[in-house]
Amino acid sequence: MEDVTNPVDLERHLTQRPTVALFKSMLVPGLGQFGNHRYVKAALFAGLEGWLTWKMLHFNHLASDARKAYLAETDYNRRLALYYDYDSRRRSRNKYAWFTGLTIFVSMFDAYVDAHLSGSPADKRNEKIRFGLLPDDQGGAQALVSCSF
Repeated sequence: MEDVTNPVDLERHLTQRPTVALFKSMLVPGLGQFGNHRYVKAALFAGLEGWLTWKMLHFNHLASDARKAYLAETDYNRRLALYYDYDSRRRSRNKYAWFTGLTIFVSMFDAYVDAHLSGSPADKRNEKIRFGLLPDDQGGAQALVSCSF
């Protein structure tokens, strides 16, 4: 990475535009971090958002089943117990939905800030591991991975 001597020229040294990083991270978990060459963060955000979304969908399914059982029950005491079961699962679903949304927001903010900071001459974190796609002789593409020690 070459040194930035003119602060107005800083944007041409960025790994990606900050707004693009923000929207990538909003649409696909970890994609904004991946574009910023923050591969560990990308994997962490993708894994966390995937797990939280799975838990939310799991509790949504359980809440739906519990609601059907609650509505079908005619005995008052049994119906009350089924309602508490349904309410507990519904609350868990909502909790995981909030955590998922919060994680997406943090991921977007992180990708946006990292994209802004990626053009700094002091940023040497990108020089250890590099990924790239290059065209090959047969008209396809080849992946390039390099690691500096």
